[in-house]
Amino acid sequence: MDELHHEEELRSLFRKYMEKDCSEEELRLLMSYSEEEAFLPVWQEMMEEIKEERPAEELYGLYKPAIDKVYAQIVKPKPKIIRYWWAAAASLLLLFSAGAYLWIQQPAKQVLVKQDVQPGTNKAMLTLADGTVIPLDSTGNQVLQQGTAAIRKQGGQLIYDVQETTTEITYNTLNTPRGGQFRITLPDGTNVWLNAASSLRYPTAFIGKERAVEITGEAYFEVAKNAAMPFRLKVAGQMDIEVLGTSFNVTAYKDEPSIKTKLIEGAIRMRAKDQSLVLSPGQQAELTSTGLLRMLNDNKPIQTTAKDGFFTFNQADLPTVMRQLARWYDLEIIYEEGIPEAEFTGDIDKSLTLDQVLKGLSRNRIHYKIEEGRKLIILP
Repeated sequence: MDELHHEEELRSLFRKYMEKDCSEEELRLLMSYSEEEAFLPVWQEMMEEIKEERPAEELYGLYKPAIDKVYAQIVKPKPKIIRYWWAAAASLLLLFSAGAYLWIQQPAKQVLVKQDVQPGTNKAMLTLADGTVIPLDSTGNQVLQQGTAAIRKQGGQLIYDVQETTTEITYNTLNTPRGGQFRITLPDGTNVWLNAASSLRYPTAFIGKERAVEITGEAYFEVAKNAAMPFRLKVAGQMDIEVLGTSFNVTAYKDEPSIKTKLIEGAIRMRAKDQSLVLSPGQQAELTSTGLLRMLNDNKPIQTTAKDGFFTFNQADLPTVMRQLARWYDLEIIYEEGIPEAEFTGDIDKSLTLDQVLKGLSRNRIHYKIEEGRKLIILP
């Protein structure tokens, strides 16, 4: 019998056993296979499939009487046998029941615990000029008064309404944590979509000759037109962007190799020290870690935008993808043995759970496990 057919027969017998549909002859055959090399990998695979349909807690509950009687006899006297308990099991009942038990009870270092992580949500912290910190999320609506400005929170959006002119400039800061995002409408009507782990500092009213704000992290801007008062964006303290009225995306995370800007509509001028570039719609440029401001001519989209709700990858390497996932799902990324070589192209919906995203990435032969503490471990 060839190896593939043999594994298929094993899977069929496992399924019948779990459904309590095994004949006496099939049960003897399955028990005879338990000593073969191919048995454990197929069993582990089948347990994963079964867990998709029935939680491990349910499986454990079904076989708890057998576990209470037999598991203590095998595991407690000889702790080292945990890794090899399946070889010492006297019956397939113990094999399956102890398997369900270990899935729940054993430490993460010994047993692969399958978990999932939910996607990020609308949440942020608003720090007012006087130091007051206000937590924000997508639940409920509220109105705050700050000087001449009324601040309205509607769902996952913050809106500033300037009620009268003022000569006093005060600054607020909107911060999103890892796993958070938020939208804000500034006093001039400019809309900003702030991505995870980002910060926007802005005045509560725009007065003078320009509208100036500061950004770290990533945000998408739709700037309200006002030719008499240019919009200026200071990016991570390293670069300035001058805007008249336009839409653009800027990515300026500390853990990224460069600061990138892509223009969607209108025109912007980028300045860094004695360098300057003007972008037309569809173009993008970057400020490298060495301070070089340059145009990107390959037309690759920026790896994600804060507005559209998708990760967009175009020939992105694994670390680039993982940095995006780490910020949105609030993860610690660990490479167990070096960084696998892989390339990713496509769009991923940010509303998916982490497990759904990783299943898509695994088609590129990326192997992983999720452990407690929001740790994503990339396996060799």
